[in-house]
This record gives sequence, C-alpha cells and structure tokens, in this order.
Amino acid sequence: MSKQPSKKRRITGPTFLTSWLEKSTPSSNCSQTDHENHHLEQSPELEIQPSPECTESQDGQTETSNPTRTLTIVSMNSENTIITKDQKKRKTGVDKKWLIKFPWLKTVNDGFGLLCNLCITFNKKPMNGSLIWTSKPCITVTLESISKHAKSDAHKEAEQLEAQRILSGNGQGLVQAVAAQASMEKTALIGAFRSLYWLASEEIPHTTKYSSLLGYAKRMGCSYLNHLQKGGNANYESQRTLQEMLHIIAEQIAAPILQDICNSRYYSILIDETTDIAVIKQMTILARYITENNQVKTSFLGMVELPDGKAETIMNALEKFLNELQLPTEHLIGLGSDGASVMVGRKSGVAARLKQRNPELVNVHCIAHRLALAAAQATDNIPYLKKFKDLLQQIFKFYQNSAVRMSGLKEIETILGGPQLKMKEVLDTRWLSHDRAVTAIRECLPALIASLEREASERSDATAAGLAMFVKTTKFVASIHMMSDILPHLARLSKTFQKTDIDFTLIETLVSATQITITKLIEQPGHYMQSLPTCLDSLSEYGVRLRQSDIDNFKRDIYQPYLENVIQNLHDRFPDNPVLDALSVMDPDLLNAEDPSLNEWVQHIKLKTLAKHFKSVGSEIEVLEEWETLRTLLVKECKDMTFRKTMNKVASLGTLYPCLSKYAAIGLVLPVSTADCERCFSCLNRVKTCLRNRLCQKVLNCLMHISIEGPKEEAFDFDKCVVTFGKLKQRKISTK
Repeated sequence: MSKQPSKKRRITGPTFLTSWLEKSTPSSNCSQTDHENHHLEQSPELEIQPSPECTESQDGQTETSNPTRTLTIVSMNSENTIITKDQKKRKTGVDKKWLIKFPWLKTVNDGFGLLCNLCITFNKKPMNGSLIWTSKPCITVTLESISKHAKSDAHKEAEQLEAQRILSGNGQGLVQAVAAQASMEKTALIGAFRSLYWLASEEIPHTTKYSSLLGYAKRMGCSYLNHLQKGGNANYESQRTLQEMLHIIAEQIAAPILQDICNSRYYSILIDETTDIAVIKQMTILARYITENNQVKTSFLGMVELPDGKAETIMNALEKFLNELQLPTEHLIGLGSDGASVMVGRKSGVAARLKQRNPELVNVHCIAHRLALAAAQATDNIPYLKKFKDLLQQIFKFYQNSAVRMSGLKEIETILGGPQLKMKEVLDTRWLSHDRAVTAIRECLPALIASLEREASERSDATAAGLAMFVKTTKFVASIHMMSDILPHLARLSKTFQKTDIDFTLIETLVSATQITITKLIEQPGHYMQSLPTCLDSLSEYGVRLRQSDIDNFKRDIYQPYLENVIQNLHDRFPDNPVLDALSVMDPDLLNAEDPSLNEWVQHIKLKTLAKHFKSVGSEIEVLEEWETLRTLLVKECKDMTFRKTMNKVASLGTLYPCLSKYAAIGLVLPVSTADCERCFSCLNRVKTCLRNRLCQKVLNCLMHISIEGPKEEAFDFDKCVVTFGKLKQRKISTK
C-alpha cells in the first residue's frame, strides 16, 4: 500500500477510484462496501465518503445512479479526532463578521440561506424581476454574493428609503426628510459640477475622465456623490448629461460678459483666423469693452467655423454671430485685425463692409503683427539673409527629426563644456522665435560644427556635409552675431506690443526709440559684432577662416543694408493713425502745467479731427467748450496719472463732459493689439488635440470659455448651475 496522505484530498472519477480500490482490497470477491470497510480497518486516516448520488437500499446494499464516486481523505489529530479541510479554514455557513458589516442581512435555513431585510421592507426587486433576496433566499453563502447585492440598484434605493424613514422617525417629519434627501442630492450635483468644471479649466478630456474622477472622489471619502446614482442608467454620467452640464457652466460664465458689453457705451471686436488640428478654418472673436466698474476688459466670445476665407464669408459669419449673442451693432466702434487684405481691404474688406453700416468705426492694424512684418520683410532685398533664414530652419529639422543626432550633439556639448541647448524653430508667425534660434546657435556654435562634421564623416550624411560647409563660412558666423545685436531690441518691443493694456500714446515713442538704437548700431556696432574677429579666431580649429576682407565685405553688403531696411520698415509699418493721434489730446504729459492753453491750436486741431470722425457724439463747438474746463482739471488732478487712468477718469465724468467722456470711452476700447487672439489659438491647440479632433463647435466653445474666462473654482456659483440644471430637467419632463 502506498504512503497515505496527511491532508484531505477529494478525488472524483470512476476509473481512478476503481483502480485504486482494486489495489487496496484483500479479495476480489468482496463487495464494494466490504472493500471500503476493509480499507478503513487497514488505515484509520482514510475515509471514503459516498457521493450525493449514492443511496442505501433496504437490504443494506449501496446503490448509485451514477458510477462516479468521491474519495475524501482526512487526517487525525493527537486526540484521534477527525479534522477535515473545511474545519481548518472555517465552518460552512454565515460568518458572524458579515452580520456586523451588513446589518440588513438575515439568515435562514440554519445559516445556509440569506435574505435582505431592507429589500423585503420596501419591496425592492431587481429589474429582471428576480425574487432572490426577498421571497427566496440566496443559497450562495459567500461574501462576494453579499457585496454584489449591496451594490445593486434595488438595494441602493432601499437604503435611501431607509435613510428617509430614519430622519422622519427622529421627529423631523416627512417634509423635513424629503428636504434632507433633496439637500443631499443637491450637494452631490454640486460635486459633479465642480468635478466637470475642474476638468474643463485644466483642459483635461472630460468625456473620458469625468467618470474616473467621480469614482476616485468616492474612494477618497466623498460618499455624498453616491446620491448621483438614481437607479438604472440615471447616474449623471452619460455623454448627453455631460454636454448639458458643460453648456450650463459656459452660459453662466458668458452671461455677465455679454451683459457688460450691452451696457458699455462702446465696444470693439478683435478677430483673427487659424486652422485647427482637424483642418477646419476657425475665426476667433473677442470683445473689448468697459464694465460697470469702469474697468476695461478684453473677453473671449467664441470660435466660428468658416468654409473659406473670403471677406463676404467672414462678414456674414460675424453678423450672424453678433445677432445670436444679441449684441448691439450700433455700439460697435472698433475693429482689430492682423492687417490681412481680406480684413483691411479698402473696397471689399471686412473693415470696409462694417464701415458701410457704421461710418464711425475705427479700423486698427495690430501693432505686434506690424512689427513682425517689418522685421521679416527687412531681408527681402538681401538674398543671403533669405538663405540664412532657411538655413536656420534646416538646422532645426536636421536635429529635431533624429534622436541619434540630437544625442550626438549633446555629447559633444558636454565634452566641450558648453551649454546643452536645443535648436529652436524659426517661424515668421512666432514673433520671438528668431531671437531664440539665433541665441541657441551662437552659444553652441563650436559643438554644432563638430557635430555636423561627425555626422558627415561617420555616417556619410550629405545633408550634414552641406550644412557644415555653410556654417563654417564667415558670412554665417557674422550673420549670427549681427542678429544677436539687433533682434533683442525688436524682441523687447514685440513683448511690449503684446500687452493687452498698452497705451497707444506710447507706440510712436517706443518705435522711435528702437529706430534710434538701431541707427546707432550702424555707426557703432554692438557687443557681438565687435567680438566677431575673436570668435572667428577661436573657430579656426574647426575650419572657419578669419579674413578681415570678408568682415569688411559683410558689413558693406549685408550688415548696413539690413539695419537700414529695419529702420525704414519700422517707419513705413507704423504710420500715424489720425484718430489715435487725436485722442492723445487728453494725455496730461502733453499739457503745460503752468499754462494749459499753450499750443492751443494743436489741441483744437485734434479735437476737430475727433468731432469730424465721430459726428454722433457732438459738434465742434460743444467739444471745444467742454475742453476749456477739462484741460485745467487734467493739469491739476491727473498730472501724476498714466494716460489710461486719465482716460478712465474722464470717461466716468459723463454728466460734466458728455462729449469728451465718450471720446475717452472710445479711446479705452480701441484695440491696438490682437495678441489676445493668438492666445486663444494656443488654447484651441491645447483643447482640440489629435485625440479630440471630433469636438463639435458648441462643445469647443464651452470648453474654451471655461479655460479662458472661467474664474477660480471658489469664486464660481455652482448653486446657480444646479438650479438651472433642475429647470432644464423639468422642461424635458413637461414636454414629454
């Protein structure tokens, strides 16, 4: 006989059982029962138990309807008491700990059946109509089956009813219990709106992360969110409900903005076009207006999809958009754009079409765009600089498209002890990209040359060989140093022009100061051009030749013509705007403190220009009469104020100066820069990505409203959102 096992094993199967019994029986003539008894006498540690199908007949013989039998092997302890495997773990039936964890649990059939007291009390049954847990006990006595029932919709509804019953039983009454339940549901809805608002403000995909965020909040202890589960599919997580909630949030953000625009005496719009990730032409529209607190704001209104870029299409889309928002077009006084011909065309441009409806409208070409054009077009008549700009872009792409090349460049930079810089892309639409690209190449020029030569020699890269040949020329190194002296001045001017609240009286001063600075560079080269011979000498070991004749030719053929072109373009691209120049009459710095009437003829010319353009404001006589007293006030009260604060003060004096206060309001809302449109495009690229390129226009506008104009979460009124959401649901129910 083989070694007897020490642990219980259950072996089922007719073939194995028969063969095992044949080996252990003393005689083949014995009955099956004798075999079992004989075996038990041989080994007290083994027990053969009949399967449930076995029955005993009246004559004592064992009968079975199924030849399959079960062999159970048990062990004995020191006291010769049989111990089964189940006794080592736990007894079959209900664990007492379950009754503590689930107080609604009811046991029947000696612990082999389970019922739910809550579901029985409130007659809650599953949607499939099953009677288990209510009329029929659940015979699967496991912790898993109990937990599954606790998570069912029917049981959750029973728990809510029990909570209401407890509140009612505490003396609060049924009305108070219903009110308490409604309060809990409102708290849960506010939590849902807060979660959605946070996702949208952080520009995180709400369609895929909303349910996950709610689940995480519940696991972190926000149990009040469980009241969002109303049973069945009513859990406020469907895509349709999400879009409704998103639209409610966006409407609440946009409502006060639209109200302020309607209440403002004048407002301007800023428009620009771009193409999104889905290759759809989009037009962004912003408004500049004065709030009730006399503050000037620029706010995002929306994105409009365009089928094409024609002036007529843009005009029709703009009119439709303003009508949908119910904005008064008669108060529209200014238009800011990037200066494209479709916008500022004299005959059929968008500005010309708007002037046909409102002749007093002022068209303003963005000063940041004008500066970018002035800098970009300065290289038009210098062939080498055109080639130089293309070369900067080729160097960027050469390393950007290969991790091996970039790694090799960083390795060489580390060996040479230079800064580890990344090549920057050069784009005319990125106003500061040229300065950053030139700075990066200048600081790692030795490593760049060594890297290109290494790629050309070790990998036989023809592109690297061509770039290395071009980079090692005196013209290239001199161009890098020339741009390093000029571009920082233009970059500082561009940063100033990109500010939302820049004073238009400073534009001419800033441009003139930049022109003077660049003019001085022609006579006295800057720091980097002065260090050019030293730099070329240090690069001689890399194959760069130092020839004074090459430097002189560069200064004559490239350096001086380029600087002269920049100066001339700055002059041509920033012509005087008659209306903006006339509005500077209110600048207190232009008034003589001792005698405000000094240069009175200049002041009268500017005031007459304003009266001629804005005929609806007032006549020349009325304007001049108001000016006689206002200029004295400006000298005494506003001498230490900035021009914008002075305009704010004058705009608030509508009772005393009805005409001049309107001029001040117009000057405050005229948009001299459309850099805010570019910021909206950046937001568009973050919201509508390659993974979210199917966002519909309505949802896109809602997300951008929340991201751009949404206040901080603690300052947002979520209670109002819940009320609006409830009214929406009631309207849907009434329509059904």
